[in-house]
Amino acid sequence: MIFNDAEGSVYIEDPSGNTWKMDGQGNIEVNAPKNFTVNASDIIMNALKTVSVSAGTNITETAGIDYSISAGAMITQKAEADYMLMAKNITKIASDKYSADAKDISRNASGKIEAISVKEHIQNSKGKIQNLSGEKSLNA
Repeated sequence: MIFNDAEGSVYIEDPSGNTWKMDGQGNIEVNAPKNFTVNASDIIMNALKTVSVSAGTNITETAGIDYSISAGAMITQKAEADYMLMAKNITKIASDKYSADAKDISRNASGKIEAISVKEHIQNSKGKIQNLSGEKSLNA
């Protein structure tokens, strides 16, 4: 344990390499060569500015019941490879506009696919629009 009265700092180190440094400038740095575990009934973290989380390989988050994310402006999620969303039911609500852009888009259902519009339903294609249901098109 090192107390530096000139800096107002405290430095603690154990034989395994765990360290705890309070630098006297309002900063705390904790290091553990292996695991860092926090156990409590409730854990509350507050930051006046930014919270950053980084991992060399994986980040796993689990909630026993509900999981909520909220942002005052924008939420961005990015994956360099694949993105998978799985749930029993999925509801997407956009108060203004919903758009999806991709080279190819597929929608599959073992039941029905329903599209409802109060105004118009527009289908545009430079190629053919195929109706494979066996029914004759109303516009044919």
